[in-house]
Order: sequence, then structure tokens, then C-alpha cells
Amino acid sequence: MTGRVLSLHLGTGSGLPKPQVEALDLLAGFGALGDRHAGKDPDRALLVAGIAAYEKAKEAGIHLPFGALGENLLLDLDPHLLPPGARLRVGEALLELTQVCTVCNSLSQFDLRLPKLLYGGRGLYARVLEGGRVRVGDPVLVLVAAE
Repeated sequence: MTGRVLSLHLGTGSGLPKPQVEALDLLAGFGALGDRHAGKDPDRALLVAGIAAYEKAKEAGIHLPFGALGENLLLDLDPHLLPPGARLRVGEALLELTQVCTVCNSLSQFDLRLPKLLYGGRGLYARVLEGGRVRVGDPVLVLVAAE
């Protein structure tokens, strides 16, 4: 399975949506350089979302700007369709999906229905296995999970 990066976001301050950027510098075991979540928990270093989450919100009449889900990477494929531990080669970096992101109440600022609507479908956290630069438009190659 392959895809591509639709949008990249770096949360330097607090709040949502996370501002859009053209590129992210990812550091192994750390996360996105400059992001407020980097360096805290390596298994939750990045949030990877799929365009399907935005489409689901739009079908419910909720129009969100990219970055509203707090994602660092927005892909044109749904990470929820991948097995746990799946690895993604994104640009120069290698990521490993670690766990489903819980929907927090911060999404309620956009619409009170959003936390329930996107429960279990907001995105997946990822660990950075190999650092490197990731740019908008970069290809995403899904690698089989290590057994």
C-alpha cells in the first residue's frame, strides 16, 4: 500500500489547529523538531491522521481546517486500516505506528459532536525509528509490520 503526505503540521505553541508547514525534521526517538510533544514519549512522538477523518467530519457537516485534529502528518490513506506496529517510510524518515490516539475534549472547540464522531478514528501515534526530512507531497510506503 502506498500513499502520500497531504499536509504537515508543527505545534510550536498551544491549541488547535496546529500550524501548517512545508517540511518537518524528524529525529529518531524524539519526534518533530520544534513540536510541543517532541521528546516526551517516544511512542507518542507524532500523530498521523488520514484524510478519512476529515471526510467523516465533513459528511456530518463539520468543516475543519487541516491541523485541527492535532496531527503532525496528514496522509491520503487511513492509518486505522493498518495493523499495529506497521512501519511507514515517509520521505527520508521511518515511522512505526504505536497506538490509537484517544479523542480529547480539545476537539469540542470546533464542534461538540466531534469527539464522539471521531472516537477511534482520529489518528495513530507513531515512533520515529529513523529520522529525516519529510515534505508535503512525499510518498508514503507502507511496510509490513515486524513480527
